Formats: sequence, C-alpha cells, structure tokens
Amino acid sequence: MFKIYRLYKYIHYFLHFNLKLQFCAVLALTCALPAPAQRLSSRFLNYIDQYKEIAVKQAQEYGVPASITLAQGLLESGAGQSYLARAGNNHFGIKCHSRWKGESISVGDETSSTCYRQYRNAEESFVDHARFLQQPRYRNLYKLKLTDYKSWARGLQSCGYAENQSYATLLISLIEKYRLFQYDIDQPLVARRKKLAPDPSIGHDLDDEQQAQKDLLKRVEFLHHVHRKWNLHYIIAIKGDTYETIALEFNLKPEKLREFNDIDDESLVPATGDRVWVEPKAKATPEHFDYYTVRKGESLWSVSQEFGVRLKSLMKLNDIKRGQDVAAGDQIKLR
Repeated sequence: MFKIYRLYKYIHYFLHFNLKLQFCAVLALTCALPAPAQRLSSRFLNYIDQYKEIAVKQAQEYGVPASITLAQGLLESGAGQSYLARAGNNHFGIKCHSRWKGESISVGDETSSTCYRQYRNAEESFVDHARFLQQPRYRNLYKLKLTDYKSWARGLQSCGYAENQSYATLLISLIEKYRLFQYDIDQPLVARRKKLAPDPSIGHDLDDEQQAQKDLLKRVEFLHHVHRKWNLHYIIAIKGDTYETIALEFNLKPEKLREFNDIDDESLVPATGDRVWVEPKAKATPEHFDYYTVRKGESLWSVSQEFGVRLKSLMKLNDIKRGQDVAAGDQIKLR
C-alpha cells in the first residue's frame, strides 16, 4: 500500500512539472513557426473565454493588466490542465510561503515536496494572484501603463516571478498570438476600488506579502452589470434600487451619484429600467451627434441621460431657462 501511495505521488509530481515543461516547449516551437502555420488551440480559447471577465475585474480592482493575468494563467496552468489547477484551483503556481494560513496542496513525495496554495475555486486563485503582485518588490510595475504588456512581462521576469529565462518572451508570445491585449482597453467597468479596513489580526511583525495585503483593495461583488456608452459607464436600475443603494455598491457618495445624474430631489428614486450614470456625464456628445429630435414623452433630462450630457450643458447649448422644458419635435443641440 505504501509503495502504491508513493507511486501515486510520483505520478502527480511528474504530470505537474512535465506538463508545464512540455507546454513551454510546444509554445516556443509554435511561436517560431510562420504566422500561416500557427493554429489557435481551442483549449486555450476556451480558457480565455472562461476567465477573461475575472481577469478584467482584477485589472480594474488591483491594476494588473488582464492580458498579463490571462497569459500567466495559460502558461502556469497549462490552460487549466495542470495538476495544481485541477486539484487545487491554483492557476499561477503560487507557493505557500511561511505566512500562508489557507489550505495547501503538496507536489512531490514524502522526502521532497513543495507546498502550494489551494483555493476553493479558480476565481480565488485569480484574486490571490492579483494580491500577490501587490508585494513591494513588484511596486515599480504599477508605474507602467496597463496597455504596456511587454514591459509588464519583462518586469515580472526581472522581479523574479519565475526562474525561466524565457518567461517574458513566452508571455508576450501568448498575448500577441491570442490577442489578449484587447482585454486591456475599453472594457466595461466591473470593479471599483475600496480601501480595506485595518485588520486587527495582523500585528507589527509583517513580511512583505502581509504588509502589502494590509493595504489592499477590498473585493466588491456587484448586483448590476455595468455598461459603456459615449465612453462613459452606467447601469440599468432594477426594482428596489435607490440612489443610496447604487452609491453604496459603487463606493460613491449618494449626493455625488445624484449629481452625476442631475437629480436635485433627494426623495426621488430611479425607476426600473432607468439609465443611471456612475461617473460624471460629459459637457457634449462625441462627434457626429450634433442634434437630436425630441420624441413624445421625452424631456430635456431624459435626453441628457440618453446621451450622457450634463443637463446644465444642454440648457446652455439650447438657451433653455430653468423651469422650461422641451416638446416632441424640438431640435436639441448636443454639442
């Protein structure tokens, strides 16, 4: 029985590390092929589709480019097929380290094994990866633009994230082959930053990771899906919404949210289906939208909400006094 157990452990050890070595070798070979000869892996594409929204959320919440997160996940987990990913939901090969208090999984045998962090699900692994990169040794990376994936990849390698001397090259190859850079620009807002309350369980004797986690941003679960229009973000109100509850969800002051939406009356609540902007509206619409013809039942306020233009700006553009409104058929100047 003991021999069988040791054989089982060796098999898992072999599968984990050899899968990763084979994956890197195949990736390096395919990246060297001419473009027409390359084929996109359906397994890779499925992995990207499954985790792209989580990667975007971590980018917005913690400042790690989504392209880097996805490329590291693909590389470190073999697109989710490594032993660590399947048995421990660990997609980034993060080891336990001395201060880790969560569940763990060992790779190796009873004489030589390595402790890795274990998570309840893949999303926990993505969150911990973003938190792990908040350590002081990665601090300079956050001076880079989110869209500068090449510098991020090289910076991770120079900071010692991985021992593989081709690590940055492999990440960049994945990002470009699978166009992962598209997830670094113009993504719908899915996360808002919030400061963590002080953790009384953490004392003064902190290592780098704990010190970083003490100042991390708090995860936020969102009830609303965030949409993007006119280069601005908004949500659609649902039954039971108030400006107070929406403001709480997006880490805003209620008066600020009302200001964004030109609401003067504190007793008003958004109707189900209303567009509610979660950032300041613009002074004018983008190009090619000079005028709008008012329809029956619309008001100047509803037009301002539709086009993401401040109500005061519309009044000034159209020489409309406070208390006046518009009628069906009126031409409203938008810029």
